[in-house]
Amino acid sequence: METRPGSNPAGGGTAVTTPAIDGHVATSVPPARSSRRGISRAVLLPILVVILLAIVGFAYRYYYNSTHFVYTDNAQISGSLIQVGALNAGEVSAVNTDVGQHVTQGQVIARVSVPMAMSATNGGTAMMGFSNTENQQVDVSSPLNGVVVARMADPGSTVAPGQAIIAVVDPTRLYVTANVNETDVDRIKVGEPVDVSVDSLGIALPGRVEAITPASAGSFSLIPSQNSSGNYTKVIQVVPVKISVDYGNLPLIVGSSVEVNIHVQ
Repeated sequence: METRPGSNPAGGGTAVTTPAIDGHVATSVPPARSSRRGISRAVLLPILVVILLAIVGFAYRYYYNSTHFVYTDNAQISGSLIQVGALNAGEVSAVNTDVGQHVTQGQVIARVSVPMAMSATNGGTAMMGFSNTENQQVDVSSPLNGVVVARMADPGSTVAPGQAIIAVVDPTRLYVTANVNETDVDRIKVGEPVDVSVDSLGIALPGRVEAITPASAGSFSLIPSQNSSGNYTKVIQVVPVKISVDYGNLPLIVGSSVEVNIHVQ
């Protein structure tokens, strides 16, 4: 048995000597580098396949959602806020309700003392005042069943004719206003089903498209944008879409954020 001088196999392998045959010594070196390459390919190939499948799945999901749904998170719970006040100018003498309380139609929610002429100046100008008599008291009644969402006056406050004292909303007639990009409005039809995700409740509720506003949201601003110069940057407008929601007795919050997925054909 002998080892050939200077035999140091590359790749960290160990030289193996074999018995001499006809005076020659055979030395074999294990293919360490080739085996490492085989292991690397065996590990990388499944990883690449998984990444490719993930990309294909994401692309298909994006295509499917963009084809079958119109999505927006620019949406909120809306309702008709009714501001209630007296038709007479005067001083608020009592407010019988507060924020969060339920009121019924015809319920007296406040009383206003209406001033009357108490005396006159030498020039004949009437001097107004309060005598605290019953005929000076004006009852302010709620025009609907609802919940008080704002209180704008307290006893002792003076109010002008029609100035709001409280604001009431009917909790059974809430809906969603979704602002949809104008490029997607033509895909939406009245009556199509909608998935409504309510942030304040953390649940999804069923709904349907009730109406598509024939005007952009920017048309209702106090100062609509107008471009009278040659410098113009096009901005995608949004169109309000009214969506009814089947929420039962759940406590929806007016103005709270929601996300909507409109099923389009």
